[in-house]
Amino acid sequence: MSRIVGLGGGIGASRLWRVLVDSVDPAELTLVVNTGDDLWMHGLRICPDLDTTLYALSGRQDAERGWGVRDESFRCMGALRALGHDVWFNLGDLDLATHLLRTGLLRDGSGLAEVTGRLAAAMGVAARVLPMSEQDVTTVVETDAGTLHYEEFLVRDGVAPRVRAVRYAGADAARPAPGVLESLATAEVVVLAPSNPVASIAPILEIPGIRKALRDTLADVVAISPVVSGVPISDPGERRRAASRTALLASRAVPASATGVAEMYRDLCRRFVIDTADADEAGAVEALGLEPVVVPTLVHTGAPATALVGTVLSGDGLPVEHLT
Repeated sequence: MSRIVGLGGGIGASRLWRVLVDSVDPAELTLVVNTGDDLWMHGLRICPDLDTTLYALSGRQDAERGWGVRDESFRCMGALRALGHDVWFNLGDLDLATHLLRTGLLRDGSGLAEVTGRLAAAMGVAARVLPMSEQDVTTVVETDAGTLHYEEFLVRDGVAPRVRAVRYAGADAARPAPGVLESLATAEVVVLAPSNPVASIAPILEIPGIRKALRDTLADVVAISPVVSGVPISDPGERRRAASRTALLASRAVPASATGVAEMYRDLCRRFVIDTADADEAGAVEALGLEPVVVPTLVHTGAPATALVGTVLSGDGLPVEHLT
């Protein structure tokens, strides 16, 4: 049984998982990770969100970039460029070992959940890490520049094309990975991570059965806003990810604000966590029928991890009237 189940993907989720696993028994933690931005490249199966999760929980993640392995080199990508190949998605030399092993195991007949478990064990990750599905699901971004894979839109094209719509190819025929529905059914707390709502959370919810399981669970479901409007963004990578989030939300006519995200999740969670910098949105979140919880959330910029973890597990935040 999993006492705590987390849903999400990407760098925002990995930051939360890293502080959460330091505060609870990892054996009680199951993470259901987005695979909508998985892709085949150079003959290898690349799972960006799964790998970000595994690297974060194993202590291997490059904290400055937020993705990939620390102390990484990119000689292989440099050699590919020298051979005339257009390299737009960087895979580090150490990172390639993960993709090589995963691809070989998949081609030998293992399922993605089993492969992910083997990788987690090899990296010393004690929490249970599950893909959302073992079937291929692709987040497709329809733009003025044509139909793009989400990673093409984010990485190759730098979020430049105007987004018209987002869809999840293959989701209707996919099934939850082994263990996903059971984890949601037995959880005491379910956490929607501070991930891109359209690119990292929505693909999980599109898998038949997962949204219903989330609605039916007896667990306390809490969501953490990935949007902190009251804090300026200086890091280029963070700016790009924020621009992607804004563009994808706009394609659904949802404002890029904590309240906008809360409206998307209003039928899925009871509590909605917003950062202290956005405390003035607490009333709007409450008007949606959710319990707003205000606490510092940006652990990567120095917010105390204990405050955020305590909020997730117990619901105790800071009084709004004390912050305004």
